[in-house]
Amino acid sequence: MTSSKVSPFRDGLHALMHEPLLLAAELMWRWCFGLSAWALTGLSMRLFLDSLKVSPLDALFLRTFEPQLFDRALRHIFSGSLTRFLLEQTVLLIGILLLWSLAATVGRAATLSRLVAMFSTSHDDEEPARWVLSPIFLLQLLRAAWLVIAFSVAAGLFIYGSVMAQREHALRAALALSFGFASAVVVGISLNWLLAVAPLFCVRDGANARDALDGAIDFSSRYGGRLSLLGFGFFLLRFIWAVFMWFAFLSPLSWAAKIGAGWTLLVMGLIALVYFAGADLLSLARLASYVALLEDDPEHGMEQEISSPEILPLEGLA
Repeated sequence: MTSSKVSPFRDGLHALMHEPLLLAAELMWRWCFGLSAWALTGLSMRLFLDSLKVSPLDALFLRTFEPQLFDRALRHIFSGSLTRFLLEQTVLLIGILLLWSLAATVGRAATLSRLVAMFSTSHDDEEPARWVLSPIFLLQLLRAAWLVIAFSVAAGLFIYGSVMAQREHALRAALALSFGFASAVVVGISLNWLLAVAPLFCVRDGANARDALDGAIDFSSRYGGRLSLLGFGFFLLRFIWAVFMWFAFLSPLSWAAKIGAGWTLLVMGLIALVYFAGADLLSLARLASYVALLEDDPEHGMEQEISSPEILPLEGLA
């Protein structure tokens, strides 16, 4: 399958129809990571709660449901455990970030290898895929760390701005909530997008992490307008999908009196899984559209010829 010069948007959607196993591979690595992350989080919380000591007096206060006694019991139960809780959650966060980086490395390498082979005009479909895992892992690890940093900075600026607003420091609140918070969000989203696209150049060109990031920056600068249109198109599709599935998600509540609370929750859970599957499909289709757009680049063939010159035998030079 070669890329079309008409619409990368259409090509991205058509690629998943042509190769439905791509979606299966995407869902496998994403959902396996999600289940593992939730399991680790639940296990961590259970271990922490099991480590707490509840005295008979605390249990009595909790059973009263009196606000003052209830608060006193909670303060006594959790006293001295904040440091241990923060340490456990830090270790859990690092483990989840490493797990996500590993899962995303293997999953992204598999899907991108197939997409590049489908759209490539200079590679044979029978050519073995290049699994360049080390630079992709580094990029995914940087992306995960950057998301944590960006979220922390944005949350900190939002809290600081809210506190300054309550204290009637209008200038500080305005700078933190408008300029600071908005800048953190914009920079966070932009760098996250570059780190998400960079593995494409690792798979297509065998580039290292730094060269792949440079390739993503160059790609975004040369195709800024078309990439914006692609992003808006897929955002619109995802918004429509989310609205439709939200109404579908709430519809079982009207049947709760007839089918029971258990079945209602089960149906709502299945609808939520369908939504997540559709969202992952649109994310993969958007990635496929980027591959199609990149392969439509008229300079791509020239780059291949320059980067891979023909080596003449020594006899021919004699």
